[in-house]
Amino acid sequence: MAEIRHWREWGMATMKWSLSTIILLFSLTGCRQSVAPATPVWESAIEPSPTLNDTQHRVTPTDPVSESTIGEFGIYLVRQEISLEQMRETNLSELELEDSPILSVDDIVTYDWETHEIQLTDSASERVTRLEGSMLGGLPFAVCVGGEPVYAGAFWTSYSSAVFDGTVIDVYPAKFGQPVPVQLGYPSPEWFAGEDLRSDPRIFRSLAEAGKLQ
Repeated sequence: MAEIRHWREWGMATMKWSLSTIILLFSLTGCRQSVAPATPVWESAIEPSPTLNDTQHRVTPTDPVSESTIGEFGIYLVRQEISLEQMRETNLSELELEDSPILSVDDIVTYDWETHEIQLTDSASERVTRLEGSMLGGLPFAVCVGGEPVYAGAFWTSYSSAVFDGTVIDVYPAKFGQPVPVQLGYPSPEWFAGEDLRSDPRIFRSLAEAGKLQ
């Protein structure tokens, strides 16, 4: 009986030890699998990923490009042998002009934008009146801004009996220190045919920047 009791007690102890071991193993397994709860993140704290449209709107605009200063106003004689009729049919870019202007912006005292009359300096007035001998049939010129032709015409003198349907600069008043008109047609505007380019914005800007407009 004593031996049976001994084995029974030993069996009970073994079962308790086994149960304790199993409980310990489950506890250890549960600890390994448990994960610390994630810290809650408020939605407002999340920086949304920018979309293509967002990035396009966020592009910093470039500084406005300032319009470059326009070139100087100048009136150039036509170098090539060409009649007024031929000049009217010739592309402006094909005209061969003298290297230096016969009248530069420095030769202008004032330019009346409403009447297109030019008050020249004394030296410029003398210069153009010396050309009168070759003006009876018109002396071709091109009005340029920054070296680029804007329109073509002819120097003229009031005592010429010829007629012209283009733009004319009558130099005769320069003899008396009077403004020279840039007029349409000669002897009167009724003779003019074509487009009036005297008020081209490039000419306006150039003369305005030079302080010559009146």
